[in-house]
Amino acid sequence: MNKCAYILFTRVPVPNKVKTRLQSLLSGEEACQVQQEILLDSFQKFEGLNECGIDLYLAYSDEGDPASLLSALPKNFHSFQQHGATIGQRMNHAIKLVFAKGYEKVVLTGSDIPNLDTTIIQSAFHQMCEIVFGPSPDGGYYLVGCTQSIDLTPIFETNISWGKSEVLKQTLQHLTDYQVDFLSPLQDVDYPEDLKMLQHDLKKENQYLMYWLEENRGLLNEKSHF
Repeated sequence: MNKCAYILFTRVPVPNKVKTRLQSLLSGEEACQVQQEILLDSFQKFEGLNECGIDLYLAYSDEGDPASLLSALPKNFHSFQQHGATIGQRMNHAIKLVFAKGYEKVVLTGSDIPNLDTTIIQSAFHQMCEIVFGPSPDGGYYLVGCTQSIDLTPIFETNISWGKSEVLKQTLQHLTDYQVDFLSPLQDVDYPEDLKMLQHDLKKENQYLMYWLEENRGLLNEKSHF
């Protein structure tokens, strides 16, 4: 076992239950496909972290049967189901579950950040003294990590407006006694406009999403305001 662990935190891709905010442009099935392509890219990108001294975990939700998702998971990933009523409770459970295995540092990210790469995740571990965040342009964060001595329960079990623009600001109000480090901001995919922006800035290693965008660009242009 290594001293560091990375958790990829995701919902099981199920039409009309994932990426619903993309459905102002896409169908439920198409929005689900976007999620699937980003996940496949993530599996391919991050499996190499194991060779850099970082153990890998997938924490998945309970929206549907995870069999298809888990069948695509590289063998060096461990997996477990999320537990909790809110996203904060589920993240708290995931981080605590992994720390209980004996790791010194844990980093958790969402699964809808196409330009997240291994360099950024490694930087999170290297920069972390106590707590580290990767901020999102929308006021949230795409990455959170901490050392074993830190208990993040006070931020995960409080009344933070998850999914809103004040998430990071509200979170930091509970962490004034800790050293908090920050990575560079990264765009996640919540809205059709996010896909539009990423088309011009997508890293080449996102092969699955890039192919999907190329195949569906005509459809996207027809349907919307791209």
